[in-house]
Amino acid sequence: MIKASRALCFLIAFLLAFGQSARAQISLDLRDADLRSFVEIVAEATGRNFTLDARVQGTVTVIAPGTVNNAALYEIFLNVLELNRLTIVEGNQVDRIVPIDFARELAPGETVRTAGGAFETRVFVVRNISLGETVEVIRPLLPNEAVLSTVEQSGLLIISDRRENIDRISKLIDQLDRPRRKTIETIRLNYSNAQDILTTIQSLDIVPPGGSLSADFRANAVVVSGNDEFRSRIRSVVSQLDTPQRSVTTRVVQLNYADALQLEGVIARSVLAAGEGQQGEVTIVAEPQTNALLVTAPTDQIASITSSIKRLDQRPSQVLIEGVIFELSVQTLSDLTAQFGVLLNDALFGGAEFSLGGRPTLTSLVSAAVTGPAISPGQGGTIGGYSLNAAQDQGFIGFLSALTSDTSTRLLSTPSIMTLNNTEAEIVVAQNVPFVTGSFATVGDSAVPEQPFQTIERQDVGLTLTVTPQITGDNTVRMEVVQEVSNLTNASSAAGGEITSKRSLTTNVLVGNGKVIMLGGLLENASGAQNAGVPGLKNLPLFGALFRGRAVTRDQRVLLLLLRPRIVRSDRDATKLTREVARDARRASGAIALKPDNQYPSLPPAQFPFDGANLDQPFDAGFIDSYARSKTYPPLPSRLQFRDQP
Repeated sequence: MIKASRALCFLIAFLLAFGQSARAQISLDLRDADLRSFVEIVAEATGRNFTLDARVQGTVTVIAPGTVNNAALYEIFLNVLELNRLTIVEGNQVDRIVPIDFARELAPGETVRTAGGAFETRVFVVRNISLGETVEVIRPLLPNEAVLSTVEQSGLLIISDRRENIDRISKLIDQLDRPRRKTIETIRLNYSNAQDILTTIQSLDIVPPGGSLSADFRANAVVVSGNDEFRSRIRSVVSQLDTPQRSVTTRVVQLNYADALQLEGVIARSVLAAGEGQQGEVTIVAEPQTNALLVTAPTDQIASITSSIKRLDQRPSQVLIEGVIFELSVQTLSDLTAQFGVLLNDALFGGAEFSLGGRPTLTSLVSAAVTGPAISPGQGGTIGGYSLNAAQDQGFIGFLSALTSDTSTRLLSTPSIMTLNNTEAEIVVAQNVPFVTGSFATVGDSAVPEQPFQTIERQDVGLTLTVTPQITGDNTVRMEVVQEVSNLTNASSAAGGEITSKRSLTTNVLVGNGKVIMLGGLLENASGAQNAGVPGLKNLPLFGALFRGRAVTRDQRVLLLLLRPRIVRSDRDATKLTREVARDARRASGAIALKPDNQYPSLPPAQFPFDGANLDQPFDAGFIDSYARSKTYPPLPSRLQFRDQP
């Protein structure tokens, strides 16, 4: 205390020497000085009057190496009071120094100062953010002595604290309480009425201060204004309320190209796989009489189901499949045989005899000549003779046969058939030939069979083409082809029945639109030789030819199978192809038609009655031959003719 008293005395003397001027410089060096004494120094230096509360006690240490003026001294004084949790209550003539927790109990209208400035109460209006969020941010920034309160309904925030701290918090509130970029949101409704949804939400009483709800009847939407939390909550409530009505409706979908029975299963499986609707809510029934689908489904699903049906009911493309079957076969035969012998007692006693190529032998010819009528020596050239002694039944007989034959066959078939995409088509141009497959007869007392019968099976012999085309996405045609060409050979087997030749092909190919592909080919070259002769003698010069026989055969066959698919996507393509085929058919029929010889009876016209220009020609009564029209009884009706009315 002695040291402090000396400092105070020095300070008082210094102040008296320089007066109370604000420009006076003061040097402070206080160590554990009495707080009340420091108040006295400040009062002398600033000329202010202070009243001290009884609870104003303590010591103060102020170290200032340099000198300070009166304003700086008063600022140091306020800081000392703040450290000692004291404040100043300003009055008209006298300021009171009281504890800071006692200052908030003062009467309204008085101003309270602390070390940071005035102690005041300020009201803030929060407009764009919630009061709860604001309090959470501000509360840690206030001292324990500060007072913070809110008025929720009005969005008011009340703070009692030092002026400088309130100014700092005010700047923070200004930064937080700013309008958001998107505070208004429109929520459109799909199934519900906007007014009904608005009434329901308002009855929940969940609209915070600053938030609002309204209904837009033209757009059938709910308009929300408020913070993010409020708008997110409203969106959640609206999504739960805006659910579709589970009403069921029925619609008939008329199909143009698709088959109702086939499309029924496809749509039913699609709905089942997608999981649309509850069990039994979606039913699809096909009506084949009108080729329509009867669809029963919830109102919100009926449109998507019918749309799927319409997309599947598209006009299918068609494919014209043209085929070329070319077969050429050549068979050659060469035969040169000499046969002779000595006849003794109506029997051959010796000689040279050969059986080649199915030709008759010398023995068969002699036996036939002796016992009955002569038989044919076979095709080709034949020369022979005999010399007989009628009394002794002795003689000599011989003949020489030579044959060369060529058999060629050329078959060209050009079948064509039109079919839908992914639809099997078949064309058959053949003879239905009966073949015996079995026989049965009962035998009684006599040797003659009783009730004989045979089982016969008819088979097509000719051309058969079965094809299933599939058009791919890159304008290519995939085809499943089964092709068969058969014909009768005019030969019989040993077991009975006629022998048929058959060429068949089963394959899958991929061909471009309008391109030609070879499905199969066959090149066959067969040759054979049959020699017979008498050993030793057949090698004699000149006369050796009388003791040998030779037959040579050679068969050659060529078979080619070609196909060309042509995609037909529209009526225009179909008309164009029809005209092309008709013109080709007319040229072919004109080439094979018989030329008129102007003799009786006259040759009927054989040309194809369609020139390719008018598609209605084959169906028009005008193409019927005039002779057939006039000579038929009763006469054929005439063509219908119409005249314009005047």
